[in-house]
Amino acid sequence: MPKIDLDIKHFILHKGTCPNCGQLNKGIVSREHLTGYGPRLSVVIAELAGSMGDSRSTVQQVCSSVLDFSISRRAIQKVIDRVSAAINPHYEAIREQARTAVINHVDETSWRNNRLLCWLWVLTNSTVAFFMIHRNRSGEAFKQLVKEWKGILISDGYKIYQSWGVQYRKVHN
Repeated sequence: MPKIDLDIKHFILHKGTCPNCGQLNKGIVSREHLTGYGPRLSVVIAELAGSMGDSRSTVQQVCSSVLDFSISRRAIQKVIDRVSAAINPHYEAIREQARTAVINHVDETSWRNNRLLCWLWVLTNSTVAFFMIHRNRSGEAFKQLVKEWKGILISDGYKIYQSWGVQYRKVHN
């Protein structure tokens, strides 16, 4: 695999005392560089930790062995928090779009979150797929997924879904 060259900017921040008033003045990093990690690297880190489900230690190892730089687990978490905050409005928009569709498909599957058994729920249609991780595979979790939505539900017939709407008809493949 070819070496991946990172574009690294090194800042030297000076500080000094004003000869007239004696106040200590310090240089500051511009807002665009304040986080320490650019958007592309942040996405790689978030993707490894999120979609790929890698631990912070594994992300640390990949950064060291593949990208040839060191990063602390705390810095990794800060990057993940920043990326999560940045995509949250899109997540909410997808959720609302799913909950306003006339027809949705629903399903759930087991999902490990730091060795803890959770459930990955999906509400999807021809436009969007909304995912939600919940601790339970229950009616409560299903209600949290759909909230006030009242459309046509297509499912695999799991017991929780059978009470949806007026009539339930099992379709065999």
